[in-house]
Amino acid sequence: MITRRTFFGSVSAGAMASTLVPMLSPSTSQAQESAAKPKKELPFKLAMAGYSFNKVKEESLSMMKQVDVRYLCIKDFHLKQECTPEEAKAFHEKCASFNVTGYGVGPIYMHNEEEVKKAFAYAKTVGVKVLVGIPCEMNGKKRVASTKLLKLIDELVKEYDIKYAIHNHGPDMPEIFPSAESVMEVIAKLDKRIGLCLDIGHQFRDGKDPVAAILKYHERLHDVHIKNVTAASEAGKGIELPRGLIDMPAVVRALVKVGYTGACSLEYEKDMDKPLLGIAESIGYFRGVMDAVSTEA
Repeated sequence: MITRRTFFGSVSAGAMASTLVPMLSPSTSQAQESAAKPKKELPFKLAMAGYSFNKVKEESLSMMKQVDVRYLCIKDFHLKQECTPEEAKAFHEKCASFNVTGYGVGPIYMHNEEEVKKAFAYAKTVGVKVLVGIPCEMNGKKRVASTKLLKLIDELVKEYDIKYAIHNHGPDMPEIFPSAESVMEVIAKLDKRIGLCLDIGHQFRDGKDPVAAILKYHERLHDVHIKNVTAASEAGKGIELPRGLIDMPAVVRALVKVGYTGACSLEYEKDMDKPLLGIAESIGYFRGVMDAVSTEA
């Protein structure tokens, strides 16, 4: 008997793509026609959000090597914010040994000016050009979005020439930028290096269309977290990409249409104690979607 575990243990992530994306080629003739078309290289990079490895920290790079994903948004459990240039260099060398490049850092919660300055200094030390952040302050025991910190952030993106991407958090954290719209309300007049880390899952869970957000806010789109979810509400849970309700082909088509050149980082939050199978299924499916879209006229 072939179980889900034995199946995924016997095939590569690349092979999964042809298994998991039949819906993109509804007939044999269409599949043959698509196969005959040359693939175009899509402008964005497929990556991993470091938080996916929150419970398997030491296995992060080996898992990325197994699914052949080559870009990582670094979390502070990979490389602490207090790291020295030498420690940052050593981490990059370790990444390179797994054929991985760290392209950004975060998400990082920043509660005051000192923490904002520390985060920018960290990004500079690590040598990346994308800082995923959440400017917030404490209201009792609850985090709430802080517009006061944006004045300082507006100065620092110019000083460091680093993009600051605000991560939206969905309906279960309505006080901390639940949607792309809530971010844009407060940054529209600020330096364009301040923009969005669009979490498409949280956007969908907040009852909004992630495709519409990509099309409308693409000039301020500095990072994308890809995930799929089970419902367009707070009840929605993270799930493997081919099993959720978000129209992933439409997401990829929108990214291609606007010429997005950043990273699409899988943020996998299901089965976090043993995430490799779900990561492999999700990456294989998304690669299949990318391949299918790349052959479209």
